[in-house]
Amino acid sequence: MSELTVPRRIGKLPAVLKGAAVLRLRAKPAGWLGRITGRLSIRNKGEFNIGRNVSFYGKPFPSSITVEKGARLQVGDSVFFNYGLDIGCTRSICIGSHTIVGPMVNIMDSNFHPVDADDCTASKEIVIGDNVWIGRGAVILPGVTVGDNTVIAAGSVVTRSIPANVLAGGTPAKVIRDIRVPEGWIRRYE
Repeated sequence: MSELTVPRRIGKLPAVLKGAAVLRLRAKPAGWLGRITGRLSIRNKGEFNIGRNVSFYGKPFPSSITVEKGARLQVGDSVFFNYGLDIGCTRSICIGSHTIVGPMVNIMDSNFHPVDADDCTASKEIVIGDNVWIGRGAVILPGVTVGDNTVIAAGSVVTRSIPANVLAGGTPAKVIRDIRVPEGWIRRYE
Protein backbone atom coordinates (compact mmCIF):
# COMPACT_ATOMS: atom_id res chain seq x y z
CA MET A 1 0.00 0.00 0.00
CA SER A 2 1.26 3.44 -0.90
CA GLU A 3 0.20 6.18 1.42
CA LEU A 4 -0.33 9.89 1.72
CA THR A 5 0.62 11.71 4.86
CA VAL A 6 -1.88 14.41 5.75
CA PRO A 7 0.09 17.43 6.94
CA ARG A 8 -0.70 19.02 10.27
CA ARG A 9 -1.62 22.17 8.40
CA ILE A 10 -3.12 21.89 4.94
CA GLY A 11 -1.97 25.13 3.32
CA LYS A 12 -4.85 27.52 2.72
CA LEU A 13 -7.61 24.93 3.06
CA PRO A 14 -10.03 25.60 5.93
CA ALA A 15 -10.12 23.21 8.90
CA VAL A 16 -13.65 22.24 7.85
CA LEU A 17 -13.98 21.31 4.19
CA LYS A 18 -17.40 22.13 2.74
CA GLY A 19 -19.14 21.13 -0.48
CA ALA A 20 -17.73 18.49 -2.81
CA ALA A 21 -14.05 18.16 -3.52
CA VAL A 22 -11.95 15.78 -5.53
CA LEU A 23 -8.36 15.84 -4.35
CA ARG A 24 -5.68 14.81 -6.79
CA LEU A 25 -2.63 14.32 -4.68
CA ARG A 26 0.78 12.85 -5.38
CA ALA A 27 2.91 11.33 -2.67
CA LYS A 28 5.80 8.92 -2.90
CA PRO A 29 5.65 7.10 -6.27
CA ALA A 30 1.88 6.53 -6.37
CA GLY A 31 -0.92 8.72 -7.77
CA TRP A 32 -3.98 9.52 -5.67
CA LEU A 33 -7.65 10.09 -6.11
CA GLY A 34 -9.25 11.14 -2.83
CA ARG A 35 -12.88 12.22 -2.58
CA ILE A 36 -14.57 14.42 -0.02
CA THR A 37 -18.26 15.17 -0.42
CA GLY A 38 -20.01 17.34 2.16
CA ARG A 39 -18.29 18.47 5.35
CA LEU A 40 -15.21 16.87 6.91
CA SER A 41 -13.34 18.37 9.85
CA ILE A 42 -9.77 17.15 10.34
CA ARG A 43 -7.68 18.11 13.36
CA ASN A 44 -4.29 16.47 12.95
CA LYS A 45 -1.58 17.03 15.55
CA GLY A 46 -0.08 13.56 15.06
CA GLU A 47 0.41 11.30 12.05
CA PHE A 48 -2.48 10.65 9.64
CA ASN A 49 -1.68 8.37 6.67
CA ILE A 50 -4.22 7.70 3.92
CA GLY A 51 -4.07 5.04 1.20
CA ARG A 52 -5.30 5.33 -2.39
CA ASN A 53 -8.93 5.92 -3.42
CA VAL A 54 -10.27 6.82 0.04
CA SER A 55 -13.70 8.53 0.09
CA PHE A 56 -15.35 10.63 2.79
CA TYR A 57 -19.07 11.38 2.46
CA GLY A 58 -20.18 14.15 4.81
CA LYS A 59 -23.82 14.79 3.88
CA PRO A 60 -26.28 15.38 5.50
CA PHE A 61 -24.18 15.22 8.69
CA PRO A 62 -20.54 16.31 8.85
CA SER A 63 -17.71 13.95 9.77
CA SER A 64 -14.90 14.63 12.22
CA ILE A 65 -11.40 13.16 12.57
CA THR A 66 -9.07 14.08 15.43
CA VAL A 67 -5.50 12.80 15.67
CA GLU A 68 -3.79 13.95 18.86
CA LYS A 69 -0.09 14.72 19.31
CA GLY A 70 2.00 11.53 19.18
CA ALA A 71 -0.93 9.47 17.81
CA ARG A 72 -1.08 7.63 14.48
CA LEU A 73 -4.13 7.06 12.26
CA GLN A 74 -3.53 4.72 9.31
CA VAL A 75 -6.17 4.22 6.59
CA GLY A 76 -5.67 1.60 3.84
CA ASP A 77 -6.60 1.72 0.14
CA SER A 78 -10.18 1.94 -1.21
CA VAL A 79 -11.85 2.76 2.10
CA PHE A 80 -15.28 4.45 2.21
CA PHE A 81 -16.39 6.55 5.20
CA ASN A 82 -20.08 7.52 5.31
CA TYR A 83 -21.58 10.63 6.94
CA GLY A 84 -21.47 11.43 10.65
CA LEU A 85 -18.16 9.62 11.15
CA ASP A 86 -16.34 10.44 14.39
CA ILE A 87 -12.76 9.19 14.84
CA GLY A 88 -10.83 10.10 17.99
CA CYS A 89 -7.23 8.90 17.85
CA THR A 90 -4.98 9.48 20.87
CA ARG A 91 -2.65 6.51 20.38
CA SER A 92 -3.11 4.30 17.29
CA ILE A 93 -5.95 3.36 14.95
CA CYS A 94 -5.32 1.24 11.84
CA ILE A 95 -8.13 0.71 9.30
CA GLY A 96 -7.46 -1.89 6.60
CA SER A 97 -8.02 -1.66 2.85
CA HIS A 98 -11.45 -2.16 1.21
CA THR A 99 -13.26 -1.34 4.44
CA ILE A 100 -16.73 0.25 4.45
CA VAL A 101 -17.62 2.43 7.43
CA GLY A 102 -21.34 3.15 7.64
CA PRO A 103 -23.07 6.35 8.73
CA MET A 104 -22.82 7.69 12.29
CA VAL A 105 -19.97 5.35 13.30
CA ASN A 106 -17.67 6.22 16.23
CA ILE A 107 -14.13 4.85 16.48
CA MET A 108 -12.29 5.91 19.66
CA ASP A 109 -9.02 4.55 21.07
CA SER A 110 -9.51 6.34 24.40
CA ASN A 111 -12.35 7.00 26.83
CA PHE A 112 -10.95 10.55 27.09
CA HIS A 113 -11.71 10.71 30.82
CA PRO A 114 -11.85 8.27 33.78
CA VAL A 115 -15.14 6.86 34.97
CA ASP A 116 -14.18 7.25 38.63
CA ALA A 117 -11.13 7.99 40.83
CA ASP A 118 -9.92 4.35 40.64
CA ASP A 119 -10.11 4.19 36.83
CA CYS A 120 -6.61 4.06 35.29
CA THR A 121 -7.92 3.98 31.74
CA ALA A 122 -5.27 4.56 29.10
CA SER A 123 -5.49 4.73 25.34
CA LYS A 124 -5.44 1.32 23.64
CA GLU A 125 -4.83 0.76 19.95
CA ILE A 126 -7.58 -0.26 17.55
CA VAL A 127 -6.96 -2.48 14.52
CA ILE A 128 -9.68 -2.94 11.89
CA GLY A 129 -8.76 -5.54 9.27
CA ASP A 130 -9.14 -5.55 5.48
CA ASN A 131 -12.55 -5.87 3.78
CA VAL A 132 -14.50 -5.09 6.97
CA TRP A 133 -18.01 -3.60 6.92
CA ILE A 134 -19.01 -1.55 9.96
CA GLY A 135 -22.77 -0.89 10.02
CA ARG A 136 -24.66 2.29 10.84
CA GLY A 137 -24.27 3.68 14.34
CA ALA A 138 -21.68 1.14 15.48
CA VAL A 139 -19.20 2.15 18.19
CA ILE A 140 -15.67 0.72 18.20
CA LEU A 141 -14.04 1.12 21.63
CA PRO A 142 -10.37 1.11 22.80
CA GLY A 143 -8.25 -2.03 22.53
CA VAL A 144 -10.41 -3.77 19.92
CA THR A 145 -9.22 -5.75 16.89
CA VAL A 146 -11.77 -6.54 14.16
CA GLY A 147 -10.59 -9.39 11.92
CA ASP A 148 -10.45 -9.36 8.12
CA ASN A 149 -13.74 -9.74 6.18
CA THR A 150 -15.88 -9.29 9.29
CA VAL A 151 -19.24 -7.49 9.34
CA ILE A 152 -20.20 -5.45 12.40
CA ALA A 153 -24.00 -5.09 12.54
CA ALA A 154 -25.68 -1.70 12.77
CA GLY A 155 -25.93 -0.25 16.27
CA SER A 156 -23.34 -2.59 17.76
CA VAL A 157 -20.97 -1.58 20.54
CA VAL A 158 -17.67 -3.41 20.06
CA THR A 159 -15.98 -3.74 23.46
CA ARG A 160 -13.87 -6.86 22.74
CA SER A 161 -11.92 -8.14 19.75
CA ILE A 162 -13.89 -9.88 17.00
CA PRO A 163 -12.31 -12.64 14.85
CA ALA A 164 -12.06 -12.71 11.05
CA ASN A 165 -14.86 -13.92 8.74
CA VAL A 166 -17.81 -13.48 11.08
CA LEU A 167 -20.98 -11.44 11.48
CA ALA A 168 -20.96 -9.80 14.91
CA GLY A 169 -23.56 -7.60 16.54
CA GLY A 170 -25.22 -6.47 19.73
CA THR A 171 -24.36 -4.50 22.82
CA PRO A 172 -21.75 -5.63 23.62
CA ALA A 173 -21.00 -7.12 20.20
CA LYS A 174 -20.57 -10.88 19.99
CA VAL A 175 -20.18 -13.34 17.13
CA ILE A 176 -23.54 -14.22 15.59
CA ARG A 177 -22.32 -16.57 12.85
CA ASP A 178 -19.48 -17.34 10.49
CA ILE A 179 -19.65 -15.87 7.00
CA ARG A 180 -18.26 -17.26 3.75
CA VAL A 181 -15.67 -15.02 2.13
CA PRO A 182 -13.75 -16.59 -0.77
CA GLU A 183 -10.05 -15.71 -1.05
CA GLY A 184 -9.58 -12.38 -2.83
CA TRP A 185 -13.28 -11.36 -2.70
CA ILE A 186 -13.98 -7.78 -1.65
CA ARG A 187 -17.26 -6.02 -0.90
CA ARG A 188 -16.29 -2.80 -2.64
CA TYR A 189 -14.52 -2.59 -5.96
CA GLU A 190 -12.15 0.19 -7.04
